[in-house]
Amino acid sequence: MNRWGLRQHAMLLGMLPALIIALILGVYFSYSRIHDAEQALRERGIAQARYLAAAAEYGVVTHNQEFLKNLLSAQHAEAGVGFAAIYDEQFKLLAAVGELPTALEGTTAQMEAGGRLIFTAPINLAPLHATDLFTLRSHVTDKAGQRVGWVRVGMSLAHLAAINRTMLLTSAGICLLVMVLGMALALRLSRNVTKPIREMLAVVHAIGAGSLHARVEHDAGGELGALQVGINQMTEDISNSRRGLQLRIQEATAALAEQKDAAEHANIAKSKFLAAASHDLRQPIHALGLFLAALKETLHEPEQLRILANIEASVAAMEGLFNSLLDISRLDAGVLEVHERVFPVNRVLDRIRTEFTQQAETKGLKLLVVPSRALLLTDPLLLQRVLFNLVSNALRYTDSGGVVVGCRRRDSRVLIEVWDSGRGIPEDCQRDIFEEFVQLHNPERARGNGLGLGLAIVERVTRLLNCPLSLRSRPQLGSVFTVSVAQSLPGTEIEDLRDPGRRTLSGQMQGLAVVIDDDEEILAAMRSLLTGWGLRVISATTGSDALAQLDQVPDVLLCDYRLRDGEIGLDVIVRFRASFGTQIPAVLITGDTAPESVRAIKVSGHALLYKPVRPAKLRVLLSKMLPHL
Repeated sequence: MNRWGLRQHAMLLGMLPALIIALILGVYFSYSRIHDAEQALRERGIAQARYLAAAAEYGVVTHNQEFLKNLLSAQHAEAGVGFAAIYDEQFKLLAAVGELPTALEGTTAQMEAGGRLIFTAPINLAPLHATDLFTLRSHVTDKAGQRVGWVRVGMSLAHLAAINRTMLLTSAGICLLVMVLGMALALRLSRNVTKPIREMLAVVHAIGAGSLHARVEHDAGGELGALQVGINQMTEDISNSRRGLQLRIQEATAALAEQKDAAEHANIAKSKFLAAASHDLRQPIHALGLFLAALKETLHEPEQLRILANIEASVAAMEGLFNSLLDISRLDAGVLEVHERVFPVNRVLDRIRTEFTQQAETKGLKLLVVPSRALLLTDPLLLQRVLFNLVSNALRYTDSGGVVVGCRRRDSRVLIEVWDSGRGIPEDCQRDIFEEFVQLHNPERARGNGLGLGLAIVERVTRLLNCPLSLRSRPQLGSVFTVSVAQSLPGTEIEDLRDPGRRTLSGQMQGLAVVIDDDEEILAAMRSLLTGWGLRVISATTGSDALAQLDQVPDVLLCDYRLRDGEIGLDVIVRFRASFGTQIPAVLITGDTAPESVRAIKVSGHALLYKPVRPAKLRVLLSKMLPHL
């Protein structure tokens, strides 16, 4: 019944009372009629027996068989009489009509046997009044009231059963008729009640589906009519609210679009500023680094070398700041490539130990790097950059205690963790530290603490490597940074993670190098540096000037990406190769951090160095392109 609809419930409510009343009345009247019929049969049987006893007195006394036979035949002809019999006072049969039951004993007035009700009545002599003619006195004979026989009448129960069946069929017919009438009434009631409700339900469903123009026809009275009016009013209110909400959404969307456009313009302006500032500022830093490298070849006094080392340290610090900006630009441009390979994590851990032990000891901290035999599957150089940033930050913001770097195996991955006992990070700031230029513990923006790009780079690189990064930290209790890296099964471990810029090469190079740059100072520094390495150098500020000076195919071309008058280094390289009809080895040098420029350089496939260029990296690259003496 829980799944029945409103119409079924209405029909049930309309039919059930009528059906119950019909059944109760049918049962009551059937029972009453059956009881009355049975009582009438008994009374009739008693009356028949008494009548027969009174009428049979003469025949019994006179032993008139014919009289008795006629009397019994007349009685047997009555409806429902199964048999009739007359006995003497000793219950010896005198006369009978019909089929007598067997083994009937006793003189009980009523009994049931053989499907019949049997009634027994005594035959007694009636009192006789005689008159003495001589004395004129009346007197009653002495034998008055004497029993002279018995009468038995059997009334058939089949007749009673037929009467009962007729009664039951009549009651059933009446109940059926009442049920049909009740069903018709229930159908009409359910139709009249449920039709407007179903119409209202359909309108409600339409409203739920978004059709707010749907309305209910107001054709009912009473509570249903009030409900129809209420639904129409509710629909109108919802429609008005929807129109107002849509208007507010449109206004909010327009405001958000304006804010989005403003943010995009600001982001574009920031990118342009970073690109322009990076390119313009990298030029003198690049030239300064080249001049320092050339100067170092000529200095031998300890004091001079000490001063030069301080200058190099300052230049290196400035170069690190610009490299962070460049890394952010390259990650945002999506041009940083991932080179997955299998390598032992111990190689990275050893580099951490070598790189940061002195820094930890200088601050009075203990650096513990726990070795591991795990093999990793990822880009080793990018992972090394991530861990270097994390360890550097841990040492920078830890005042006492130390830093622990170790690994844990978790299923098919290795968790590389960097623990520190530093200042910790409040929970509400733990997402902010991965944003650009955020430094919680450097409000004064001390130069020695960087620009706040380290963790922004870490977050972007780990996302690029598909190595999830997590943080657990509590203020004054330290922090734990965890990098989850895919683990590899034991196999080939032939990977060299050493920085090419750290390799030292001996011996002089030979060949002709063409240097093209729009900055005269950089050209002078490059000439001085390359000449000191044994190369012949032709320098120019444009590709056309360089081609005009050449009378032979150069051995290598070093070209800035962005030159004067909008000239692009990629076009210069194409022109050189077309002029000489050969694939001249070429190196692009750039300080441009604009994403589109970084992407275009990567797509070209040329060797690439970012300004400020480390002389050691340049020498390693040229050593692969040029022969040594």
